[in-house]
Amino acid sequence: MSTTASARRLRTQQSPTTARVWAALGVYVLSTLAASAVLLAVQPHSGIDPAALSLVQFGPALGALATWLTFRKTIARLLPAAVSSRRVGANALAMVTACVLFWLLITMAAVISGTALVGPSAVGGLPFALFLLLQLIGAGGEEIGWRGLMQPMLESRMTRFAAISATGTTWALWHVQAFAAGPVTAACFLVSAMAFAIVLGYLGNGSFRQRVLTAAIGHWLINIAWYLLAGDNTLDRPQIVFVATAAALIATGVMAIGALRTHRTQYRPGLDHERSTRAANPAEPRRHDLPHT
Repeated sequence: MSTTASARRLRTQQSPTTARVWAALGVYVLSTLAASAVLLAVQPHSGIDPAALSLVQFGPALGALATWLTFRKTIARLLPAAVSSRRVGANALAMVTACVLFWLLITMAAVISGTALVGPSAVGGLPFALFLLLQLIGAGGEEIGWRGLMQPMLESRMTRFAAISATGTTWALWHVQAFAAGPVTAACFLVSAMAFAIVLGYLGNGSFRQRVLTAAIGHWLINIAWYLLAGDNTLDRPQIVFVATAAALIATGVMAIGALRTHRTQYRPGLDHERSTRAANPAEPRRHDLPHT
């Protein structure tokens, strides 16, 4: 048996069964819902203004912890390997750029329409700087579960786009309050969540920690931009319409750039010519194998 075939067979033997993967995903979703319900009940007694920090944001992190404790070996085999720090930096820069463009789009829409902007005001009696810190912590709590655990697990059983879509749908439905605010608001929120899932899901790459870091930065900046537009009334109209439109445009741009990069990687005229030459002359060394002169 060839070395390649042996390696493939070894990976197959080590890969968790589909049943265990779906069982782990089921535990994650159910434990996240249960933890979220408890945190919602605790919030009024915590003394923490939900406008400054909503405790339910830590539901996905608790769900991820419960899943890890239950299916540790399964998850360890599914989580992706780390990528270079250079790539993480490039992804983080792309994430920040996308979020800044999102903020500019919704701000322009508000100014043109004459909609008042909330701006950097105190939240729940807390200084805006402290609000920024709390929002970063909350965004990290969510991304530990959504882009850190759920999406990579789904990627082991389906395409990345399908995994992003499934994660985004679950993430959107988790925000149950948005779907009780009327059909227009619900539709706009769903579009926004799916678009943000694409941005966070495609720009977050590498290991668990790397994905959580990049996605948390994006999630945080999106929340801040949304707050600067509408404050705590994130589901108000026309602001939710501005958010949905801008998010869809940003997600389309991220997917288009990703497709272009994939095309450039797959089709390189010089590289293709070299490969075809080597196929016709297998004994001929590659260019980078030639001695330097």
